[in-house]
Amino acid sequence: MKFYVVIPARYDSSRFPGKVLSLINGSSMLELVYNSAVKSDAEKVFIATDSDVVFKEAKKFTKNIFLTSNLNINGTERIAELAKKLKWPDDLLIINLQADMPQIKFDNINYLARKSKNNDGLSTLYYPLKNKKCINDQNTVKIEVLSNKVCFSRITEISKNIYKHIGIYAYSVKNLHLYKSYSVSSNEKKLSLEQYRFIDNGHNVHAYLAISDPGISVDSIDNINEIIGVNN
Repeated sequence: MKFYVVIPARYDSSRFPGKVLSLINGSSMLELVYNSAVKSDAEKVFIATDSDVVFKEAKKFTKNIFLTSNLNINGTERIAELAKKLKWPDDLLIINLQADMPQIKFDNINYLARKSKNNDGLSTLYYPLKNKKCINDQNTVKIEVLSNKVCFSRITEISKNIYKHIGIYAYSVKNLHLYKSYSVSSNEKKLSLEQYRFIDNGHNVHAYLAISDPGISVDSIDNINEIIGVNN
């Protein structure tokens, strides 16, 4: 099964500027995510960024780093630009791996690729909410998985159907181009969740329980310190 992994890496994060280059035990967070992706079955792994600083640092460990427009408003748009620039075929499967997931393992990447290879629309992963801190944190995106629909939110409530959303997506190049052709949707803007552009335009969402703990999603320096503490 052929698929590519693309890691969109933005330097100017509103909550934590420069977080993708934050050091964790001597390596940048971006390099850790990249190394996990390289261990997967992906045929190629790319990094897409609008930052000269990120580009320069990523050049130290990969040649597959590309500068994309600073007009892109999210990672999916950034990947769509790269797919167009490199003329990837419409049926190629792309895994969008968020750069703030330094503890994610390659088994989850392979699992999502296998599960989504014949899907139309958007595919993603989720994991049980393990502690109260994540439940009460609006930066932790939640996913509600029901028999007939999937919803994303930043709610601070918990039920048996609500899980932690993992920052990894799968879609075809064809659907990436469709995404880029749509206007920003109402829920996307309201909740600052890029995946809602697919949902609000009638695309299917397929969600699967991850096969290993994805670890901490980094939104603050406290998360970095937490990871370092865990690793040590």
